[in-house]
Amino acid sequence: MKRKLGAEYEQTRGGLGSARADFRGQVGEGSAIPHAISIRRKMRRGDVLITGAEADIAGYSAELERTMILGKPTARQKKYFQIMVKMQDAALSTYGPEVECSEVDKATLKVAHENGVTDYLRHHSGHGLGLEEHEPPWIDQGNHERLKPGMILTCEPGIYIPGFGGFRHSDTVLITKQGSEIITKYPRDLESMTIRAR
Repeated sequence: MKRKLGAEYEQTRGGLGSARADFRGQVGEGSAIPHAISIRRKMRRGDVLITGAEADIAGYSAELERTMILGKPTARQKKYFQIMVKMQDAALSTYGPEVECSEVDKATLKVAHENGVTDYLRHHSGHGLGLEEHEPPWIDQGNHERLKPGMILTCEPGIYIPGFGGFRHSDTVLITKQGSEIITKYPRDLESMTIRAR
């Protein structure tokens, strides 16, 4: 991330730092809590991890989150990881100018319904980014606000299974006159998101 930002990059606002990567306690069963902030145990082989990276770009926020598996993924972990990626793909293909926020959320809900995971949805499909890390517009089925060129949003539909784990990637998306552009560049596939455990 720091290489991409370049040597001339300067932080413009205070807080936790200009560019950072971390996790908030979304480890193992704690990853099933969308905004978990702590965990009282060490990471273990087989854990699902939801990690995050953020950067301050000229005072504005950018967000990147990835679901990672510590060690060889189980069949169940693979299943939910792949469904989560399908949900995000559906949302990403819907973002564009004049699209209602509700339509993006409905695209993810359709995939969730087709794959039997609607009981595990605990979070919206995205939100606006700007001077704050979370701000309107909210990507929810009840929000009929239309997306406009120049808006920056997250795309982060997730699956949260109590006692097992959570699965969420988040990317930063720019709405353009022609459609949309993902401006966070990082792998999303399971093989890339598998951490070898000793």
